Amino acid sequence: MSDKDVALFSYALFRYAENRMSETQTTDIFAGLNEPQIESVKATEGPVLILAGAGSGKTKCLTHRLAYIIDENKAKLDEILLITFTNKSSQEMAKRVMKILGLPLAEFEKNPAFAMRRYLPWVGTFHSICVRILREQAENIGLSKNFTIFDTDDTLSIIKGILKDKNLDPKMYSPQAIKSIISNNKNELMSADKYEQYVQGHFQQIALEVFREYEKQLKKLSALDFDDLIGITVKMLEENPEIQQKYWEKFKYVMIDEYQDTNHAQYRLTLALTNKQTKNLCVVGDDFQSIYGWRGANLHNILHFNRDFPTVQTIKLEQNYRSTKTILKGASQIMDKVKKKSDKKIWTDNAEGVPITIFEAHNAYAEADFLATETRTLQSMEHSWNGFAVLYRTNAQSRVIEEIFLTEGIPYRLVGALRFYERKEIKDMLAYLRFLLNPDDTHSLSRIINTPPRGIGPKTFAAGGEKVNAFLETMEEIRGKMAGNPPQVALEAVIKATKYQLFVDDGTEEGEGRWENVEELINLSAEFEQMPDFLEHVALVSDVDNFDGTADAVTMMSLHASKGLEFNTVFLTGMEEGLFPHMRSLDDEAQMDEERRLCYVGMTRAMKRLYMTYARQRIIHGGLTNTLPSRFIYEIDKSLIDRV
Repeated sequence: MSDKDVALFSYALFRYAENRMSETQTTDIFAGLNEPQIESVKATEGPVLILAGAGSGKTKCLTHRLAYIIDENKAKLDEILLITFTNKSSQEMAKRVMKILGLPLAEFEKNPAFAMRRYLPWVGTFHSICVRILREQAENIGLSKNFTIFDTDDTLSIIKGILKDKNLDPKMYSPQAIKSIISNNKNELMSADKYEQYVQGHFQQIALEVFREYEKQLKKLSALDFDDLIGITVKMLEENPEIQQKYWEKFKYVMIDEYQDTNHAQYRLTLALTNKQTKNLCVVGDDFQSIYGWRGANLHNILHFNRDFPTVQTIKLEQNYRSTKTILKGASQIMDKVKKKSDKKIWTDNAEGVPITIFEAHNAYAEADFLATETRTLQSMEHSWNGFAVLYRTNAQSRVIEEIFLTEGIPYRLVGALRFYERKEIKDMLAYLRFLLNPDDTHSLSRIINTPPRGIGPKTFAAGGEKVNAFLETMEEIRGKMAGNPPQVALEAVIKATKYQLFVDDGTEEGEGRWENVEELINLSAEFEQMPDFLEHVALVSDVDNFDGTADAVTMMSLHASKGLEFNTVFLTGMEEGLFPHMRSLDDEAQMDEERRLCYVGMTRAMKRLYMTYARQRIIHGGLTNTLPSRFIYEIDKSLIDRV
């Protein structure tokens, strides 16, 4: 921690002690908890596995557990590590903990990121926690403290550049496929040299060559990609006992959320951060909701947790507070055919509820018409749109549904569409800031050197000269103003020096919208005191982090993106063989099991009403195809179904 951080944290501890002394701030840690939840909260010592079924209150359990540890003086605020998978989840947990402990919620509401750094500095995602550790230890492992974090677009851009330099056709050697190979290897903690042992065939040989060159370029640019953040942290901890010991002493308690979604690298990180003497590790998850096998998540991490920690205390949260009995029965019947799973039994005291509605449409347009009609009818009774969700197996399915909803004037929000941080004007501004922070980041420099246009094309850039030098001098002047100032100062200096507003706002409605996006970025930057914190925040934001549950609109999103959310009414669309379950799972038992778990996740997002729709004909790969209803529909007892 810097001196400023220490001062802030001391102030936070003072305020916390002051609040706890006030009678008006006292909170019953166990208020509203059932017996298994209370047991989970009190089970603080040694390894603990909490198997938390859908809608069983795992977030409440985790936050009350953290608060209990603090309240019992077992650890201080900065001695507990709580890792989640999304920023949204981290913020939700931090907010709840602050409320329980009587910490000033007004500060959180005003500036969540700042409040978390002040009061709960080690509550965050896998990536954000690793960034913080790497920043602290950078000098000890030969890493620049101001390293740049490359996102997916940056990675693809570099891979395309490598292919071009090697005169390789990107149509023959897909940059996306090569990126996946590199990412998969890094998630398994395999270097290019290690991957060489497994290379088979010409394409993989090319991927290996690109992998090696990609690593060289990252090092030259003082940059890390998302996978490096975890992989390099694991390597550092496992190879440097003195550094590892520091974090063992620092974190008296480690808690991991959504443990069923951890890949090999995240699993190794969990073990590396857990003190081998105390073994105070608590993992929370639900094997029924393990749906990310395609990106490396390993279900065995949670199912075989007892192999790593034989003395583990296992607690099951089996009471569902979200869905009706009918919805839970139907979802459980889908899971009955999965062999590799825990033996927990989900139940609820909620009402039986209405039957699950099954609708057969002639084609995709008729299916979308039905969704629009039902949504409008139900909305007229509930007087809001945000209680509805349309879920689909593939994002391509949303196009027809969007067309119909637009025609019918039904408001909707699309999760997973073009994200705010993917817009050109935003990426331009962030590239300026990344280069200002890290002068070695010539990748960002290549994006901004002629944006806005200043007569510096590729040849001029390569040759240097007056124009290039003038630009670099301007950047150096702005860099000089950055010291001790928040990122907002640098951002506004860049806009002024480059006349960027004139560049994006051309007087049209679209131009005005682009400038409004830049202004929104300026507003966001004002919430941060340090440039690295700001850039880390925007680099690690995910689609679901942008989800606004208060917006009065129907939510459209993929089934994968829906995990962790809940809605009064859920429409599961495209329930057809080959679509859901997906074609690639039809001859693979492990993948079919994952499709079942995905269906279970989708069904248990519904609180009151669940619809499952399918089309008899659908255009697939450009051709009209006759389809068959999904096997999942037939696996639900007829007594639970109402066919429309």
